[in-house]
Amino acid sequence: MSEKINKMIICPKCSEKSEAELICSMNNKSFPDMKKIIFGDKFFEWQCPKCGFQSKLLHPLLYNDMEKRFMVYYIPDAKRKIIADEKLEKEFSELSHIKKRLVSDVNEFREKIAILDAGADDMAVELAKYAVERIVEKSANKKVMSGYFLDMDKSENTISFHFFVGNENRPYIQTTRLEVYNRSVGIVKEYFEGFDKQSGFIKIDREWAKEAWKIYKNS
Repeated sequence: MSEKINKMIICPKCSEKSEAELICSMNNKSFPDMKKIIFGDKFFEWQCPKCGFQSKLLHPLLYNDMEKRFMVYYIPDAKRKIIADEKLEKEFSELSHIKKRLVSDVNEFREKIAILDAGADDMAVELAKYAVERIVEKSANKKVMSGYFLDMDKSENTISFHFFVGNENRPYIQTTRLEVYNRSVGIVKEYFEGFDKQSGFIKIDREWAKEAWKIYKNS
């Protein structure tokens, strides 16, 4: 995959045509500060050079952490649960030993990077988040609309999540004991250990956690 491409953009406000450089792939070697870049507010922002109109320019992006051996592929609004490239897997056999994830939302993209960068098991994090989500719904007496991993503090024995509840998307931070995550690690090892042996980029998100929880409970 090319690291960068040039794309012609037509401003929705003034109809001015301009060329924008899009980063399609980044790794530690080419982008030493890639985590800082992705978590910056301006990465997906675009501004018309003529009228100054600002908009988000969302596009596929492959994030490759070669040191911590994980890849996160962001494809806007991707519906598939797995994207496999058999030719690529055969050509680069070492990819089978790298954790590969697929995400379809910018917030999920940043969350997945934060989880894997922290050295955590993202399957276990999603299961723990799903369990905590139900506690939050009972406590807030409102439906959780979305939720994200916030922090894992081993010294304090805690894991924290940032939820958004109700139709107004009110922020709600919930911290719980790390035991919830550790228990989820055990569930992953017992029931889903072979899941990561599939080729391709796999979507591990809230929907996956919901289905995985059903499998665990019905086993």
